[in-house]
Amino acid sequence: MVRVAWTGRLRPNKVDAYVEAHVNVWPDVVEAIRAAGMRDYSEFLLGDQVFVTYECDDTSEALAVEEAAEATQRWRAWMRDMFDEEVALHGPTWMKEVFRLE
Repeated sequence: MVRVAWTGRLRPNKVDAYVEAHVNVWPDVVEAIRAAGMRDYSEFLLGDQVFVTYECDDTSEALAVEEAAEATQRWRAWMRDMFDEEVALHGPTWMKEVFRLE
């Protein structure tokens, strides 16, 4: 099992829309996440900074399956406008776990 985390900054005027979108995540997007083997998936928000964590068995495989799903492609196209220019152009910043206490 691998724990994955990433972060990205939202456009300040899109924070409320981002939160609302995640209150009503499309069912086919949730299914794509599950089909990719991602579990214990959480998103946190601090101001306009998003932090996402999840667990999976193989990061590369999980991302490939999730990214191939049509639902994920539509969702990401919609979300892209909510993130600042750096994230929209280059993707999120992947984080390295440096400490864990179970």
